[in-house]
Amino acid sequence: MKAFIFDPLWPKLVDEKLERQLDESVVDIIVITDIKSLSETLELFEGEEERLLCLNPDYVEWKLKSDDYKDIPNLKGIFTVSTSFEWIESDVARERNIPICNIRNFSTQAVAEWAIMMMLNLARQTPRLAKDNFPLDYDADFMKYRGTQIKGKTAGVIGLGHNGAAIAKRCAGLGMNVVYWSRSSRNEAYEYVELEELMKTADVIFPAFAKNDESNALFTEGLLANVKSSAIIVDIVELDEARATILDMVKASKLLGYGFEAKPATFNEYEGNVWAAPAYGWVTFESMYNSEMKLVENIVNAVKNDFPNRVN
Repeated sequence: MKAFIFDPLWPKLVDEKLERQLDESVVDIIVITDIKSLSETLELFEGEEERLLCLNPDYVEWKLKSDDYKDIPNLKGIFTVSTSFEWIESDVARERNIPICNIRNFSTQAVAEWAIMMMLNLARQTPRLAKDNFPLDYDADFMKYRGTQIKGKTAGVIGLGHNGAAIAKRCAGLGMNVVYWSRSSRNEAYEYVELEELMKTADVIFPAFAKNDESNALFTEGLLANVKSSAIIVDIVELDEARATILDMVKASKLLGYGFEAKPATFNEYEGNVWAAPAYGWVTFESMYNSEMKLVENIVNAVKNDFPNRVN
């Protein structure tokens, strides 16, 4: 079996331990790091050996079309170096029963820490201070940039999967009262409340659910109208449909702060106490290594015709 790995980061992250695992699995590894069309890797489309298509989604700009892989012979699996897989057109994979496998729970701790970092910075109005170049007029600025303490406040976690549970644990460790709403997950360590009640009572709101059309539509204007003006929303799931409303709430002082994943170099473009940084939440030494480690695990399992992380 051959594994074609399209990933610019592979040589920088894969160590001897992972290489040894692959050697022992008797799989032929072909690594492509130069960004180019998949069709330019001729070997991918030649021969009759079983093969795996392994992709860092950045390599294909987060879009794998059916036409990109439909002519690959004897394709036994499509593996993504990400948790998300919506960027893969799956009609051909479904017709040919080709497993699509993601990687899971590789950056949970990093994302949870990033969420807490956003909370603390928003609580102390760091975005406003940074945009104003950290002024210090003792008479005026101490009042203007007053923050709020986190200890004793209520954290409302929406979705208690891997990320939500990790965030809840850190909030509890900071002395916060933790409440949550989740479709299915339950944890007796925290108080379960209905979603509307969470939105009314939480001082810091953490949407942490799996993103899909149904969950993204949860944050209606009616639901957001319940939020306290002193509250903070820390968005790690990309609330695209609700973002404009939330930003308007911050601008109108109907919300203390909002943190979300933004386009690069746009931090200063948002008015008020808004943390708008690009997708660095998962970027740590540990999580980046974990991503390749879990890809290797998927490849080794595929050699044994086992696909435990199949999503289609």
